[in-house]
Amino acid sequence: MKGTATQFCRWGFGLCLTVALVGVALMGQALAGRPFISATDAEIVDAGFLELETGIALSRNTRGGANDSSWSLPSVVFNLGLTENFEVDFATGFDLVREKIEGSRRRQLGSVAETSLTAKNRLFKGEGAIPSLATELTLIFPTQRRELLSAPSRKVGFTAVGVATAEAGPLTYHLNLGGGVVESPKRGLGTVGSLLWAIAGELPLGKNGLSAVIEFRGESVRGSLPDNTALGGLVWESPWEIKFDVAGFGGLSQGSDSWGITFGLAYAFKAIPWLAK
Repeated sequence: MKGTATQFCRWGFGLCLTVALVGVALMGQALAGRPFISATDAEIVDAGFLELETGIALSRNTRGGANDSSWSLPSVVFNLGLTENFEVDFATGFDLVREKIEGSRRRQLGSVAETSLTAKNRLFKGEGAIPSLATELTLIFPTQRRELLSAPSRKVGFTAVGVATAEAGPLTYHLNLGGGVVESPKRGLGTVGSLLWAIAGELPLGKNGLSAVIEFRGESVRGSLPDNTALGGLVWESPWEIKFDVAGFGGLSQGSDSWGITFGLAYAFKAIPWLAK
């Protein structure tokens, strides 16, 4: 089991490194996204450009006698700008879960991660203290192994989230609020109603491309304990216009993982020349 986890970690790191090297050649500027867990901004990728976000994450849950680990090896998000105010986003990845099931017995499961398709529409483009406003409508496909689902049936979930992004001096902040029908973390419930929220901020640290980021986010799913998490980290916009990030996060409620770490990168490049300006 330990050898399998190490192999997947090396594979995930190798993929992220390859993506970074390709990004150096493609040269594009990425928008905000990583390393936030769920917060998103109201900006839209330029028409004809594809933004790629990829990273690796490890989370641990030791609450209530649990001793579970989850690896994202890696996660991948593609954001494609189609018009000045509209983009589509596709997210997936590979998860490795190691959990305690009975006594000292453990099992390790590798699986394609939950897959989502999002339509993002900017309703208003603000400037400075005047917020930009956007909506995100997301379809969530249960592409994980059946052992990782809360019910044997595979039902498609969906969420609708309102997004606001504005500036307060040097600080750029993002506010998210929405809900929908998602896969319950509790066995036997399947898809249930949920409430989603997030508050996140980015603060430049000098003129070296380094920024500090912070996020508070939560998800309340019917029949389950609330999942509230705080994240803090750093983002570096390199001279090659690739954003590298590293962050740690900790659970604020009983329904959250105890702690976790993540690192990754994001960049954008021209993918559809006839749409780009």
